[in-house]
Order: sequence, then structure tokens, then C-alpha cells
Amino acid sequence: MDRRTRWLLAAAVPAAAACVLAALVPPLTPLGDAVAALAGVATAAVLFATSRSGAAGDRPWRLLALAPLFPVLALAVGAVLQPETVLQQVVLRWLPTVPGYAVTVVALLHMAGRSGLRRTCSRTSLELALFGTAAVVVMQLLLVGPGNSWAGLTVGAQLVLGAAVAATGAVMAAALTVLGSVAAHRQGMAAVLLGGLVLLCLGRGAATSAALLGAPHLVAATRIAVVLGLALVVLARLRDAAASSSTAASSGRAVQLRSVLPQLALVAVVGVVVGPLAFGVRPSRVTLAGALLCVALSAAHRWVTAREDHQRGARLRSDEAYFRKLLQSTREAVLVLDRRLRVGWSSAALADLLGTTPAELAGRDLLTGGTARPGTVDPADAAALRRLLAGPAGVPGLLTLRVRSADGGTRHLEASVADLRDEAAVGSVVLHCRDVTEREARERALAEVAYTDALTGLPNRAGWEAALTGTGAGHAVLLVDVRGLDDVREHAGRDTVTAVLVELGRRLRATTRGEEVVARTVGGTFGILAEGDADTAALLADRCLAALEQPVTTPAGVFDLTADVGVVVAEDGLDVAGLTARAELAVAAARTSGRARATVWTPELGAAAARRDRLREDVAGAAARGELWLAFQPIVSMGEQRVTGVEALLRWRHPELGEVPPREFVPVAERAGVIAELQRWALREATTTVAGLPAVDGVPLRLGVNISAAHVAARTLVDDVAGALRYSGLGPERLVLEITEATVRAAGTAVDGDIAALRLMGVHVALDDFGTGSSSLLHLTRLPIDVVKLDRAFVSRVDRDRDSRALCESMVTIGRSLGLDVVAEGVETPAQLGVLRGLGVGFAQGFLLARPLPAADLAQVLRENAGALWPGLVGSSAGPAATLIAGETVDSSVLREASGA
Repeated sequence: MDRRTRWLLAAAVPAAAACVLAALVPPLTPLGDAVAALAGVATAAVLFATSRSGAAGDRPWRLLALAPLFPVLALAVGAVLQPETVLQQVVLRWLPTVPGYAVTVVALLHMAGRSGLRRTCSRTSLELALFGTAAVVVMQLLLVGPGNSWAGLTVGAQLVLGAAVAATGAVMAAALTVLGSVAAHRQGMAAVLLGGLVLLCLGRGAATSAALLGAPHLVAATRIAVVLGLALVVLARLRDAAASSSTAASSGRAVQLRSVLPQLALVAVVGVVVGPLAFGVRPSRVTLAGALLCVALSAAHRWVTAREDHQRGARLRSDEAYFRKLLQSTREAVLVLDRRLRVGWSSAALADLLGTTPAELAGRDLLTGGTARPGTVDPADAAALRRLLAGPAGVPGLLTLRVRSADGGTRHLEASVADLRDEAAVGSVVLHCRDVTEREARERALAEVAYTDALTGLPNRAGWEAALTGTGAGHAVLLVDVRGLDDVREHAGRDTVTAVLVELGRRLRATTRGEEVVARTVGGTFGILAEGDADTAALLADRCLAALEQPVTTPAGVFDLTADVGVVVAEDGLDVAGLTARAELAVAAARTSGRARATVWTPELGAAAARRDRLREDVAGAAARGELWLAFQPIVSMGEQRVTGVEALLRWRHPELGEVPPREFVPVAERAGVIAELQRWALREATTTVAGLPAVDGVPLRLGVNISAAHVAARTLVDDVAGALRYSGLGPERLVLEITEATVRAAGTAVDGDIAALRLMGVHVALDDFGTGSSSLLHLTRLPIDVVKLDRAFVSRVDRDRDSRALCESMVTIGRSLGLDVVAEGVETPAQLGVLRGLGVGFAQGFLLARPLPAADLAQVLRENAGALWPGLVGSSAGPAATLIAGETVDSSVLREASGA
């Protein structure tokens, strides 16, 4: 019992008790009338308050809420007018109540559903007539009595009492119609509503009858029935609201109850006629006429019902025959399983597909039958179907079932599964099947092609990734990168490369065990998935290297190849991308070592890769975040022994990683495609800084800035230089752009036009790292350059190697002949500086002279001793600042590392 029902009982019981007290104590009769009036007002308020949602089911209840107010109005009218006679009292109380009965009938018929009443108009009309006649007969017996009590009444009393019998009978007929017409989940509500209306009609009709038949002391007792009837009406409304919020049930019980109610009404009328005869009371003519009319209406109703049932059965048989023919003629394979998942029906198309007949399939359990029988589903697919059917009901599914055919083969059926076992009208599982055997065969062939390398017959990259899927502990991944294939392609052509790859794949397949996977992922890279730990994988890698390093004999000649192997020990939870990334890191580490070897992935390699990834992410915005800064390395004139220029060197101070060496972040920036952006920032920052430095002995400093191949390839170098000069105000003759031989080779002819444009602007160009390339002399004559910077490879051995000294001397001579300034890079010892000065080199830079300095320290050097900078050990003195900078002893490897950028 819910809370609202408890409140209803709490209010109805005291009201009924008050009415009982009013009936027992005649002076308290007005109390019963007042309680009945209050109950009517409360009922109207509750019905209206609970029917304000605007739903279609609330409209009849809102209309019914008006009905209890009419009896209240009648009580008020009677209390005001104070009629003298009993008939006048009854008429004054009866006439205002009549509209309430009419409103109740309309509301009830609306509650039964107008659409349903219209569809069976003749049957509904007969039911209404039968219910109305039966209700009139019964109410006449209850209100007037079984005898001829009508004869003792006046004409006015007969009219009033007859109208009361007719009105209450109409209400009962409408209530019975509602009970037989509503859906099954609302029949409880309809039964409670019928009980409440019966009590209301009996209470009010009995009050009218008692007053007219001369028993006014019984009128007060009728208020008990009125109050209880109103309480039941409210309870019916509460039950209807609860039923509307739940899922509607099947309407089968409603149809059954509708067919029984007319017979019950006829039985009640027969009982009214026969019952008094048992006590020797002769029924009145009204009772007999009503009984005969009920019998006639019942017969007519039965005839109409039988005709409708016959028509409905004919339509059902016609529809069944239609759909059966439709299913039999369709080419779609349909299978219907009963609740036990046995074949209830199968289409001829499905039977033909399996080489059997529908009769042979009927009743068979295809999901658990023997595998040798035609039509049996593969056990794995049967389990999948059972799992699908065990899920939420009504959820459609799509499965591919492998079904055995009569010829011993297997047919692949794509089945759309509809689980209708919860539908009472169906109670089956319906499978709409489609033969996809040929499609499955084509897909298998395509998958074999898609996962196989056509060249070697090994799995390709897709097959390799499929093999790695789900790999866990106890396995190892080897990535083999063959070196030397480019030389084979260059000297012997692509066909020979193909033959070599086939041979290498055969060797790897012969080296590994049968259950191990060997794949060719891309180009000359092979992958091996083996079982075992790191030691086992390392031994396998050594065997693979030994096999690959054996000479490969082809019609075009014999070729020697090497390989690098990366080894990764798989871990649980590591996906394909993680395994591949680790293997590629291990291969890269093996390749960096410079010799054919196998490298096992370690967390240190992973940490280094994570650091590179972090640098790659952060380098793009380093300038905007203010993390970049410039160091300036002085360039000293050999003759004047003072600073005449500086080279700007880019530095990065990461907020978390600290100082990042240029040799680490410059390659990362090049791969990330932001090196040109960084050099553009360095160019503008360096020109601005140098423009504000003091001149040395009246001569402004020159500024050297490195330019990369990526900056030249972007074709923005000329515009960037012009913009930096305009922004800083630095004279173009003070700027020296340093371009390496590698940049010249990478940029091709594009660099020629940029250098020519820069020279026209007045900017100087230096050829950096001179002497490291095979075409250095050609670049001296082809490019309009101003400065040659000797690579540290010559300078580092010039004081102890005769050949290096001779080559350096010849390069100085060539530069002097071409009118070029020569700068020696990487001067680290006094002996190197002395030899270079003796060879006639005009300028030098290196850690012996000065480390790369911040702008503030460089300004201090320039201000002290007019920029004089010379080591004291070489034979010439310098000021205190020069001694401070150049007089420290520094390890040569540290010098090379710090000044290499």
C-alpha cells in the first residue's frame, strides 16, 4: 500500500464513521449531509489535481471531477429553499444531480476509448443496451423492491424514482463498458471504479427511494455508501495513475473479460427474476419486460460476436495463408527456432541451400546435434549464438554461422537474429540468413594477399602487426635492418635487389624455428617474433647476423651485406605500437654504434627517446617562451691581436631539463622542421645585440651567424636577413652569413641566387667547415664568398702532423690568392695558434682565445684594453680581461664540445 492510499483511508474511515453516527442518532442527520458534501468536494479536488499533466488519459478524470459537485449543489439548494413536502425535497435534491449523472456517463465512455467504440459500433451498442437494461432491472429491484411497489406511489414520485433508476442504470452500463474495454493493466482500476460507482448509485438511489416510499429514517444511512463510493473513485484514480507510469501488459485478459460481461449481466437479470419466485413474490411487469429484453439483446449480442469472430477468423486464415505462401515463395533463407532452440520452421530456400528439406530440419536441435548431420552449426558459432540470446531480450544481432551441408561441405550463413521469445504472439527466435560462402572465400584470399609479402612470401607489415597483437611475456621481437642494399641497387639494379631480398628472407626463415614468425615489414627490414627471454633472443640475433653476413651470390655478382638488429623482450600490456617503437629505438642504437651488431632495448634507450620527444615538442615554442639565448665567441685578428668579430651561437635553457647542448637540440629542430624559425630568431637577436656593442679601436665588430640548409630551402633567407637588418639598424657590411659545404650541396643551385642577392645588399658570406667536403675547391670558385673558415679537423693536427700543416698552408695560399679572409676554427692550444700565425692565417677563434660569452661579458672584454685578446703563452701580452678568459686550462674534449655549435 503506497502513501497516497494510506492517506485516502485515513480520510475515508473517519468520514464513514461520522456517517454511521449520523444514521444511528437522528439529531445528527445534518452531520451526515455535511460529511457527504465535504467528501464530494474533496473528491472533485483530488481528481482534478491528479489530472493536470495534459495527457490524453487525464481528460476523462478531469471531466469526472465535476460530477461530485452536483450533489453538493443539490444539498445547498435544499438547505436554502427548505421545501415543505417530501416530494418537493426529493425533487430539489434530484434535479441538480441529474447533470452529474450525464457528466459521469460521458466521462466513462470517453475513458473506454472512442476509437475502440467506433471500430465495433454494433457490438458496443448492443453491450450498452444490454448493460443498461440489466442495470435498470437490477436497480429497479434494489430501489423499488421485487413486488408492485410502484402502484402505491403518486405519478410525480413514479417519475422521480423512474428517472433515478434510469440514471443509475446508465451509469452502471457505462462503468461495465469501461471494465470490458480498457487494457489489461487498467482493469484493476476499472473494477475499483465500478465498485465506487455502484456504492454511489445505490446510496443516492436508495436515499431517493427511502424518502418516496415513506422510510425517511433510512436516508441518513445511505450517506455511508456515498462516502465509501467517493473514496473508491479516488482510489481508482490513484491506481490508474500508477498503471499509466508502468509498461502496458497484453490486452488478452481485457478481451476475455469483455466477452464474459454480457453473460454475467444476463445471469444477474435471470437471478433477479427467478429469485423472488423462490420466496413466492411475483415479479413486476417492468422486471419481466426488462428480463425478456435482456435475453433478446444477449442473443443479438451473441450473434454479432459470432459473426465478428467468424470474420476475424477468416481474416486470420487468409493472412496466415498469404504469409505462408509469401514465405514459401521467397528466396530468402529463414529459420525459426522455438523456445528450446529447436527448428520450428525453415524456408525452402534454406533447405535447398543445405541440400535437405524443411521436413527433415523440423524439430531438430541444430546447435547441439552431431557434426556429421547436415544443417549442424559449428560448435563455436553455436556458442556465440547462445551468448547472443542470453543477452538483453529484443536486441538484434548479426552472426556468421558455419553450417554443414548435405554434401559434406560447409556453408557460411550471415544470420540476422531476432529474439522474439518474450513476444507472446511469436515465442520464437527468427534467423534471416544469407549465403556468404563465396564472399568468405574471397575475403580469405584477399586477407592472404593483404597479409603476405608478394616478393618473399613472408608476412608483410600488416601480417607482422597482426602477429604482434596480443604478444605478452615470454616472447621477444627482433627487428633486422639490412645495410648495403642501396649499393646493390646502384651497381646491379632493382632485379638484383629483389633476388637478394628473397635470399635474405630464406636465410632468416631457415635460421628460426618453425613456430616463430619471420616477416618483411618494409624495404630491407625484417621482423622476427620468437619465444624466449633476452638471452635466447640475443643468441638468435647473433645467428641471424651470421646468416645475413654470408656473401650473396647473384648473376650480377657477389655482394657482402651487414645488418643491425634491435631486440625487445615483450611485456604484458605492451601493445603493437609500443613494441614497434622499442624495436626501432634498439635498431637505431645499433646503427649508431657503427658496426653490425644486436642491441637489446633498455629503459635508458626509452628515456633517451622520451627526452628527444620532449625536446621535439618544446623546441617549437622555445623562442616565444624566452628560453633561447645567444653566446658570442670572439674572432681575433692574428696581426692586431684583438677582437675584430664574433660568431653568434644559439643556446637553449630548458626550464626543466636545464641547458640543452646545441649538438642535441639542433638535429631535433631540423627533424621537427623548426630550425629555420630558430635561426630567424637568432639572426634578429644577434644583429640587435651586436649593433649595440662598442667598436674596437674605432672599427665596428663583424657578426657571424650560421645558416642551415633548411633555412636556405625555405627560400626566405634574403627576406629574413633584410628584416633583421632593418629591425636592428646593423650595417649589412658587418654581417657575415656562414654557410657550410653540406648546406651548399643540399640546397643545390637555389643557394647561388640567395648568395648573389645577399652580396648585392652588402652582406658578406663565409664558407664554413672548409676542407671537409670532396668539392671544396669547386665551391671557392663557383660561389661569390668573402671568408673561408678552416675546419677544426685541420687545426687540431696542424702543430704535430706534417701533412695537415701542408694542407692548411696550401689552403691559406689559395684563399689569399682569391682575396678571401681565412679564419681558423677550434684553436685550443698555444702550439696550434703559433703554427697558424706562422702560416699566415689572418683570424682565429677557439677556446684558447675565449669561450663563447654572454653579451654582457663580451661587452666587458671589448671595453677593457680596447678589445685586446691574446694568450700570454704565445709571446705577446694582453690585458687582465684577456688573461682571465684565455689563461684557464681546459680539457680539449670539453673545448670541442662547447664550441662545436
